[in-house]
Amino acid sequence: MSKLFRCQYSFDHGSQYIAKQLKLSLAKLSIRISLAPVASGKSKGKIEKFHQVVSQFLDEAKAKKIKTLEELNRYWTIYLEEFYQNDPHDGIREYYESHGVEIPKEGISPLQEFNRDIRPLTFLDTTIVNEAFLYHENRKVDKGACFSFQGRKYEAKASLIGCVVEISYDPNAPETVTVHYPGIEPFQSRPLSIESYCDKSQPLPRSAKAVEPETSRFLDALEKQHEENKKRRADAISFGSYRKAVDENV
Repeated sequence: MSKLFRCQYSFDHGSQYIAKQLKLSLAKLSIRISLAPVASGKSKGKIEKFHQVVSQFLDEAKAKKIKTLEELNRYWTIYLEEFYQNDPHDGIREYYESHGVEIPKEGISPLQEFNRDIRPLTFLDTTIVNEAFLYHENRKVDKGACFSFQGRKYEAKASLIGCVVEISYDPNAPETVTVHYPGIEPFQSRPLSIESYCDKSQPLPRSAKAVEPETSRFLDALEKQHEENKKRRADAISFGSYRKAVDENV
């Protein structure tokens, strides 16, 4: 399960924050993008301050001579949990003081402020989060039950002919896309390829080729008839000689 935290700061108008893909991804998670007013530095001060915290960690990571991404992520978790989240936060102090609320002398840390909030968190399944941050586009399925994507044909289902389907894909691995349509279980599709049986250079099946006869059935029939006629003539000659011999004896 993935935990969805509450964010209290606004985005600026940078291209990465107003990108169509980001809006689609967050909309699938029911998250609304809030853009800060133009040229309003104070509304973005929190995230800018956090960037300084990240830069401080990167300096420490260089000194630690971290070699792998796994090791970097492990130390980043330690840095957040043991330092940043437990360190008194000046922004929290300023917020309460601006509302006339007295706070402890030692201040309030981000972890303390987070635990003080009684509003329930929203938990999302990791598969839903992963799906939301894939790229999504719409495609129409043609009469051949296929759709085009990045110059290639992908196969859909015959029941989707003429329908506009939504496809999701990882931009780093677009060879496999997932097809979505209401009422149908999502399925994966890969680019179509021409198989060997469509290759013109392949030999034709025996039934499609002209077969050279092993003999002439016409001449065979004539030969058979000829042999039968010879036999009949031979029999007629033998019978004639037999009649001549009988007449002489009489």
